[in-house]
Amino acid sequence: MVKENVLVAVTVSRDKEEIVYQVECASDLLNEEIEYYLEEIIKGLCTWKPGICKDHQKSLKGVIKKKKK
Repeated sequence: MVKENVLVAVTVSRDKEEIVYQVECASDLLNEEIEYYLEEIIKGLCTWKPGICKDHQKSLKGVIKKKKK
């Protein structure tokens, strides 16, 4: 990751006709930490926009890019 103090970054952007999302994590994070942070982000979004997290499903489209080496 570019910034030392960033643990997890989620970016959503448009690439032509597709919605592309990218998740970057600090290299020293454990899988359990990454999972926890992503869960907390989702909880925060549901608090901010409760209509997104109601009992109905939403369709989302995304592209996962290959991991850079």
